[in-house]
Amino acid sequence: MSQNYDNAYMLQSGYTLIELMVVVAIVGILATIATTGYYMQIRQTQLSTIYQELSNFRMPYQMLINEGATAASFSATGLNLSAQSKYCQFSVMPPSDNGSAPSAITCHIQNLNYLQDEFMTLSVTADGIWQCMTSPDIAEIYLPYACK
Repeated sequence: MSQNYDNAYMLQSGYTLIELMVVVAIVGILATIATTGYYMQIRQTQLSTIYQELSNFRMPYQMLINEGATAASFSATGLNLSAQSKYCQFSVMPPSDNGSAPSAITCHIQNLNYLQDEFMTLSVTADGIWQCMTSPDIAEIYLPYACK
């Protein structure tokens, strides 16, 4: 009788196939959720980087306005900044006579497959207030707070 009891105990040790399949399914679900969150964070970081690169143009641009510079001075090289970065091809437009520029500095987004042919723009009012605008196809959830 003791022999049968020991055999039954040995047969029941370990995990069943169903238990292992449940664990694998749970791990798969958690990995899917984590991957989605990871890509969301990556996109937010990339758009924040683009906004910061655009913001680098604000001070030199405002200084040129204050100095009464000519329209030819309003370019990336005229602002002593690079015309291209990892994610942007920059274009700079001169302000109107009153100092406002609806598309003062624009980043034409590049090297991001999910944002092909999209843009982010900083505009300035005559009062010197800067505003961020983006392509309508860029999901608001990814945008920096200043662009929402």
